[in-house]
Amino acid sequence: MKGIIKAIFKVATEAKLLLRTREHLDEWIGTFFRFLFRLHTKIQPNKILFHTQEDKYCCNQKYLCEEFRRRNEDGKFDLVFVIPTKGKRGAVPKDVRVVRRGTFEYFYEMFSAQYIFTNSVLYVKRHFRLKRKQVLIETWHGSLGIKRFDRHSYKSSWAWVNGAIKTGKMTKYCVSNSTFEEQVYRDSYWPKTPCLRYGHPRNDILFDSYAERRAEIRQEFLEKHELPEDTHFILYGPTFRDSKNFDCYDIDLDGIVEAAKKRFGGEWKVLLRYHMTLRKVYKNRDMLRGAENVIDVTGHADMQELISMADIAITDYSSWIYDFVLQRRPGFIFATDIELYNNERGFCYPLEQTPFAIATNNEQLIENILAFDEKEYLPKVEAFLEDKGCMEDGHASERCVDKVMEMMGI
Repeated sequence: MKGIIKAIFKVATEAKLLLRTREHLDEWIGTFFRFLFRLHTKIQPNKILFHTQEDKYCCNQKYLCEEFRRRNEDGKFDLVFVIPTKGKRGAVPKDVRVVRRGTFEYFYEMFSAQYIFTNSVLYVKRHFRLKRKQVLIETWHGSLGIKRFDRHSYKSSWAWVNGAIKTGKMTKYCVSNSTFEEQVYRDSYWPKTPCLRYGHPRNDILFDSYAERRAEIRQEFLEKHELPEDTHFILYGPTFRDSKNFDCYDIDLDGIVEAAKKRFGGEWKVLLRYHMTLRKVYKNRDMLRGAENVIDVTGHADMQELISMADIAITDYSSWIYDFVLQRRPGFIFATDIELYNNERGFCYPLEQTPFAIATNNEQLIENILAFDEKEYLPKVEAFLEDKGCMEDGHASERCVDKVMEMMGI
């Protein structure tokens, strides 16, 4: 019996090695032909490619694309947005071309685009190099966030780290919203890349220039979910865990709704935003218990629209709350595993330095909501933003487009 088991194990091991060898060979062949393709593809001076980690019409790339569209009456820009390999164009406007990630057409658009905006990493599964004359602009998907993601802290994927290193070497500019973020860039994958302190385009929606559009977004959401005009929203969106330990997500959704009613009055709903990589895990844990007060908004592509509608924010370590804070609305931290997460990933600064009240269990979270004091909170917000050197003012998209037009000579 032992001999049979040993023989099966040997065959399985050899098959696994063969599969790995084939995968490496396929990748080597793919890299070689992408190199040849790159050499024979001409750069088109007016082409702008938008690349997101989500493969959706969202984040900085969405708001940049909208600003380019506003200035494109005479068709001087050729705008291209990357979508999933098997997905549809989603919310991408009809006047913007789309290309599916990883396809032959994708690499053609990539190598022929003069300007490429990304909010994350280009090189993870398929390695390639851009041409020297191409301009890669990193906008990132965080800002004043607390999570570390440098090569020494990001432990879950060496492929991602390797991709970030290669992306960093090819980046011509990093868009930042603060002196703090510029230091994060320098300490991670962009040590010498020039920073453009323009603010983050995705945050333009949180300022007065977008007031009319914000009202439309809210009204559309209320009508879709058949909610009364005076409904208030709590946005709960925790981050993922490198360790794949999900015991930390057991938040009392009904409890926080009742606490909000007592402290602020009115009727409240929870907007539950799963992390895109953990949707199945959340659903298996029955996070939608008390569903009458909870709306699953994971499928809503644009996180900034949700932030703009939220009256209260709750997260653990996710960077979106550091965009939300620009609205000066109440924010809370629900983090049951602070010490574990600090050892797993690490923080750029202590959670206690944020303006947000911290809870490590549901009882504390409910107490923090009930005890919220705006007169104490707002000075903390101002001090936090000043300490980080934040300069957001709602005109980031304009500055970024102005920069590209300057480089184009128009």
